[in-house]
Amino acid sequence: MSEVEQRSEQPESGEKTAAAEGYLYALDKQEAVELRQWWRRLVMDQPELKRYTKQWPYPRGVRAALRRCDSISSVMLTEAFRHLWQALEERAWQEAPPKPPRDQRLTTWAVVAAVASELRAETFDAPLGKRLGEKRPNTADTPRMSDLRFQQLLDCHTPEELIRRFRRALKLAENAGVSVVRLADMVALWEREQRGQYRTKAPQRFAFVMSDAYFQARALKPAAGD
Repeated sequence: MSEVEQRSEQPESGEKTAAAEGYLYALDKQEAVELRQWWRRLVMDQPELKRYTKQWPYPRGVRAALRRCDSISSVMLTEAFRHLWQALEERAWQEAPPKPPRDQRLTTWAVVAAVASELRAETFDAPLGKRLGEKRPNTADTPRMSDLRFQQLLDCHTPEELIRRFRRALKLAENAGVSVVRLADMVALWEREQRGQYRTKAPQRFAFVMSDAYFQARALKPAAGD
């Protein structure tokens, strides 16, 4: 099995085409399923994609165009975003609880699309914070992202700033080893909080969830021989 296949592997107990993380802070399961299906078609080639679906990958230029976008308005005009939004509107929102206003959903999912397009390979259920707190290869105690940069990551104030900082964070994570669903869930949670919609319990809020995963990874000792 290739490295990409290992990182994209789903739990044995779930269907490959319908697997979603068990607990999410801002997305529902159907949104997570639709997002992962869209992401796979965006980044996988046909031999790998057929392990999960009979659908074909999007043309290579679709992802490239999305990755060049640095504003919400430009993301919304891309073919990649139109595919994601159509799937969400037609399926994920059906028979679901009431959703935020359409303009808010558009903004949230535009940021999700811009950020998720940077991820090349994923690890199921792996949070971004944990990946950033992991030790860099061939170092004794240097995380992939420094504590200072991580604090800056938590202090985003606009969707465009979040896109920039999350893209940089994913680059430090080698654009792999993170769950695309967990990644999107943090974007959606941040967006909610920007509108003043905080979870009641502090441990379920953006800064805590990100920091908890990051500092737990920072606390891990490197294995012998690393």
